[in-house]
Amino acid sequence: MRRTFIVLCVIATGLTTCSPGTPTPDDAPIPVTRDPQIHAAIRSLADEREDVREAAFEILLDTGADAVPALAQALEHEDAEVRWAAATILGEIGPEAREAALALVYALEDEDKWVRLAVGEALGEIGPDARHAIPAMIQALEREEDEEVRAYVALGLGRIGPQARDAVPALTNALQDESALVREYAAMGLGFIGSGAADAAPHLVVLLDAERASERSAAAAALGAIGSEAADAVPALTEALGDESDFVRRAAALSLGLIGEASAPAAPAMVEAMADPDEQVRQALVLGISLIGPEEQVIDALIQALSGEENGAQRKSVVEALESVTGQSFGANAEAWRQWWEGEP
Repeated sequence: MRRTFIVLCVIATGLTTCSPGTPTPDDAPIPVTRDPQIHAAIRSLADEREDVREAAFEILLDTGADAVPALAQALEHEDAEVRWAAATILGEIGPEAREAALALVYALEDEDKWVRLAVGEALGEIGPDARHAIPAMIQALEREEDEEVRAYVALGLGRIGPQARDAVPALTNALQDESALVREYAAMGLGFIGSGAADAAPHLVVLLDAERASERSAAAAALGAIGSEAADAVPALTEALGDESDFVRRAAALSLGLIGEASAPAAPAMVEAMADPDEQVRQALVLGISLIGPEEQVIDALIQALSGEENGAQRKSVVEALESVTGQSFGANAEAWRQWWEGEP
């Protein structure tokens, strides 16, 4: 039954039009390679000796696109380790492995968990050229029993990019998966899709309250990748500036900047957060507030902070942000900044 779902998806997206009778320019049958070195390397992937297998892996990886036809065939090898290696190498080859996309779609039904996981990752690494695999990957995400495979399929869908917009409902549902890993990777996948995943923004805001920091960080980053369409998330991201995890705080700071001018009300909180003990968080805040731009609320908050009792690290960050936002340079002289801002001679 599971294979039937995949086959139906393939038919629905036109992938089966590459059958011998009706090839298409994009999905024509993969030519069979006759390179003896490539075939020898494929055979060596099944060798008992680990060093031989590793050497074969590297040879095929170095061969690149020329090895794709043989690797696609190897996805049907009787040895699961060979099938896993073939899928993994195709993923490493990336977009140049586009001719193997159909074979990878069928391999989503492999009996071995690790092969299915590698296939989901490989389709994502191929990127936009794997767009015809999206319906099959959605089915796999919704029906796969293994949580790690679901996670990598979710991430793979996102890695296909904005063209995976049709996967947004499935990825949004995956934000409520029983597995924390799936929820995290689904959030990352939505981030890769970008503004096309705007409908998922409210659900990503909910994930900002997750128990695991990696989930909260992935949700915060995804909201920034969605951009201005995630403007309603500004209050939640502002609150996340105080998260116990520095990863979450960094992601929230950058995402507020990526959302743009709608984040201007967060400027006072961002300036206050520049006292953060983590240097990378402070750098993220400087970049984030710079991305918001020269909004009145931003400049007012920065100049006001220079007049306060902030620590040295915060003062340095505030000056960097002011110079980046305004293009002016008055150092840490709060009065000079104030006079410039108020237009005094």
